[in-house]
Amino acid sequence: MPDVNMPKLSDTMEEGTIVEWKKKSGDQVKTGDVLAEVESDKATFDLEAEADGTLQILVEQGVPAKIGAPIAKIGEAGEDAGPAQEPAPKQAPPKKQAAAEAKPKEPDTPPTAAEEREPAQRSAPPREAPAEAPPAAAQPPPRERGGQDGQQDGIKASPLARRLAAEMGVDLSSLQGSGPEGRIVKEDVMAAGGPRPKSDRRRPAAAAERQAGPDVEVVEPTRMQATIARRMAESKATVPEFQVTVEARVDLAVSLRQQLKDSVPGAEKVTMTDFLVRACALALRRFPEVNSSWADGRFQRKRSINIGLAVAPSQGMGLLVPVVHDADIKDLIQISIESRQVIERARSGRPAEGDLSGATFSISNLGMFGVDEFTAIINPPEAAILAVGAIKDVPVVEGARIVPGKVMRMTLSVDHRVFYGATAAQFMAEVKRLIENPVTLLVPQS
Repeated sequence: MPDVNMPKLSDTMEEGTIVEWKKKSGDQVKTGDVLAEVESDKATFDLEAEADGTLQILVEQGVPAKIGAPIAKIGEAGEDAGPAQEPAPKQAPPKKQAAAEAKPKEPDTPPTAAEEREPAQRSAPPREAPAEAPPAAAQPPPRERGGQDGQQDGIKASPLARRLAAEMGVDLSSLQGSGPEGRIVKEDVMAAGGPRPKSDRRRPAAAAERQAGPDVEVVEPTRMQATIARRMAESKATVPEFQVTVEARVDLAVSLRQQLKDSVPGAEKVTMTDFLVRACALALRRFPEVNSSWADGRFQRKRSINIGLAVAPSQGMGLLVPVVHDADIKDLIQISIESRQVIERARSGRPAEGDLSGATFSISNLGMFGVDEFTAIINPPEAAILAVGAIKDVPVVEGARIVPGKVMRMTLSVDHRVFYGATAAQFMAEVKRLIENPVTLLVPQS
């Protein structure tokens, strides 16, 4: 009987939590079926079946499990249908009855069932989480129905798109997805259902919270938010950092970007961030000291140049850093396509292996929000992160004339243990040179 183990999604992931089981114990599952929604320290993703058979759930939703620990089993339909259904009624009473009523039932349990429940008993302290489970337990019928219909009809849709479609009454089978391989994403559902239902739903909910809640509401962070808080606090406490800021003229880059969108197939969605990824990758090749880490009192020079892109998740507060691997050996169009794909997979909760790990340098661009400039916090073990502001129309001096121009401010945060002010200044000068002369980003590098 093959085990379904908690997968490792990123370098920092140590355990995951089952947010919701999409299938029940005793259900017949096929390879590729979504079994559960799992929350890691960086994202929420779908866990898919890797074999056909009958599902037997070992870890309840809301209970954390270590990486590699079995959380379910998939057996042949004939042999496991009975045992798979047994744990369900035994797990149900603690949710609906007092703990005192659950205790007398334990001695009646056969030894084999008791052994199967040992992982859950070891996780006894977090078992208070099922107190929050009744609302989720009351809603499974529509959720399960939506997930199973999607699988049976062969509809590719992100978990967020399915939720929105159920809430807004949108038929997924009538939509054509704009995501990778025709996958239906949030924007497709919003375009089909219109924005009004979303605003109408949020207003009364926010008003109800203000009326019912106290003056100060205590909110438990998600696993992702708790990890971000811990790692950022560690970074500020342990990394001696300094910043270097430059201002670049981007008139030519903006013009070239528009020409590419108008005339080059595959370049329709090229962004300024794609230009920056390419420029930073080439600059990192020239300054390998920046593409390094400090570990155990030594420098670690990285051969691969992998650029992390700090982006917000599709829902709620948080931070995702999808990674474009080997960015220095990819052209601008390849970088544009791959960055969109890894960001979409991360936001949809279905990141591929390596999508959220292995970055050697990061870029955080808040220019689309109108931010002029800011400083970003280094994400160890990386030694630097580039913070990018908005493109602004300003008067600039050319020779003896004042002319209109487009400028963009960039700030590099540096781990002073790894490299120093002169190197940081030279690196930023190179990035500025490449951005101000964007044709160099199109020339293949030897």
